[in-house]
Amino acid sequence: MMFGLRRKSGQMPLNLASSPGFVAAVQLVPVLGGGRPRLQLAQVSSSTASIAERLDLAMRQTHLKHVPLRILLEPSEYQFLQAEFPNVPADELKTAIRWQVKDMLRLPLERVTLDVVPPVEQAQGMRRSQGFVVAAGNDLLLERMQQFRAYNAEVQVIDVPEMVQRNFADLVEEPGRGTAVLSISHNACLLTASREGVLYFTRAFDLSLVSLAASEVARREQFDRLVLELQRSIDVLDRQLSFLSVSTLWLTPFQHAGELLSLLIENLYLPVKLVVLADVFDCSGCSLPAQPDQQAAMFHALGLALR
Repeated sequence: MMFGLRRKSGQMPLNLASSPGFVAAVQLVPVLGGGRPRLQLAQVSSSTASIAERLDLAMRQTHLKHVPLRILLEPSEYQFLQAEFPNVPADELKTAIRWQVKDMLRLPLERVTLDVVPPVEQAQGMRRSQGFVVAAGNDLLLERMQQFRAYNAEVQVIDVPEMVQRNFADLVEEPGRGTAVLSISHNACLLTASREGVLYFTRAFDLSLVSLAASEVARREQFDRLVLELQRSIDVLDRQLSFLSVSTLWLTPFQHAGELLSLLIENLYLPVKLVVLADVFDCSGCSLPAQPDQQAAMFHALGLALR
């Protein structure tokens, strides 16, 4: 996933993820044999500039040239849709799905690029009827592909948070069990559930680190509503996607994660764990940012680096 895949390079990709007020840059060194991925570059910068300017800032501050790039879109820049997939051959699916989702798009069909997360095949070659479709404007994708030419850097991949959370879930998954991940960032609050590299469920909530900063009372009210909605979502996973057999809900780091973690442990029957990035990644050669909200800004960049 998702857009703009190009030729491979021998260099380690630089992964860039923007969010309101922040931009993160990450490089990981893959480790063979099941070891922890090794962090080589972990940079978070503050900026109130536009998304494109934040990404350019991150690129400048790495002082890297001729590096392959992976770029993460912000939620306002794409649509992640669930749709009934037509029963057509795999090579015809992307064309057929365009007409299936055209009335759901914010832009006219001719101005949009689509990519699909096709339904997985089940026993006897049967396929789940529903899958996911990602849509982004052609002009935006072209802008992202071209904006780093001054650095002689080529954009290889443009991805979305739903899929990079799936990447992280793969890293912490228990064999034979599904994994749920709840992230709260400056962009949004996102729940995903996946198993063996396949994304089955995603839900966004009307909450972000920006809204949580309003006041302690407002934060507790938002957490209470979130817990209620999570109970409903977990009930859906249990009833409609029971084959996932989700073992754990992982909560990603942010400033008030401990407060929310306590509420989740008290109110959910599903085990809940806090993501400790230093336990998941080898940080011996590069330190993580110390502030939890900076780690929140970096989380999806780390997931992008895991693809």
